[in-house]
Amino acid sequence: MSLTPLEIQKAQFAERRRGYDPEEVHHFLSLVAETLTARLAQIERLEGETRFYAERLRDAEERERQLQETLVRGQRVSEEIVANSHREAQLLIKEAEHAADKIVEQALEQAQHVESRIQELRLQRKEMQMRLRNVLDLYRQMLESDEEEERATATVRTLPRAARRPA
Repeated sequence: MSLTPLEIQKAQFAERRRGYDPEEVHHFLSLVAETLTARLAQIERLEGETRFYAERLRDAEERERQLQETLVRGQRVSEEIVANSHREAQLLIKEAEHAADKIVEQALEQAQHVESRIQELRLQRKEMQMRLRNVLDLYRQMLESDEEEERATATVRTLPRAARRPA
């Protein structure tokens, strides 16, 4: 059974001859009622504070939960960004390798072309050297032939003296 301060103050007791002093009882009951009123007010105030802090706690817990979810989402997004960056980097590396392979292939083709052109030029040089040798040999032979002919025709024949005519 719960008593209110008003019920305590209005409480009436039957008077008996050898009982307690009614005024002291009333005074004590008033004191108890005031104390109970103060305690009930304090309880009510504390319950209000408890409700206030419980609400703040729920709010804080909700914010914490939201922050945790945000952190988890942020972590996932961060991991996705890193994964995408890795994929992009791998793709760029593959593209660069492919481009490098093409460049190397073109360089090899050009080198082969240059090498074949060098071989052609070497053959042309040998051919030109042979032609020049042949021309030089021909001129040498012609010079030798001319020299021989000149030696053969350059011999002066003198007539014997007796057969000479007087002048």
